[in-house]
Amino acid sequence: MVGLVDVFAVGILILILVLVAREVIFRWRVKLRVLSGDGTLLEDSRVKVINITQGPEGSHDVDAVRMVPVDES
Repeated sequence: MVGLVDVFAVGILILILVLVAREVIFRWRVKLRVLSGDGTLLEDSRVKVINITQGPEGSHDVDAVRMVPVDES
């Protein structure tokens, strides 16, 4: 017979698997957006840019500077 503890254990396992799958899919979609050069990533509240690993020659790291999109007008 399946006890209440077994039901809760299966429920928690399913919850963990759903959360991990959701995070994997989110990171995959962000990677696709970065590779395609999607400029709306700057306004996305779910994404936080910590380090920029590539930049033009002669650029350097500066701490605590907020990225602001440049208007093309």
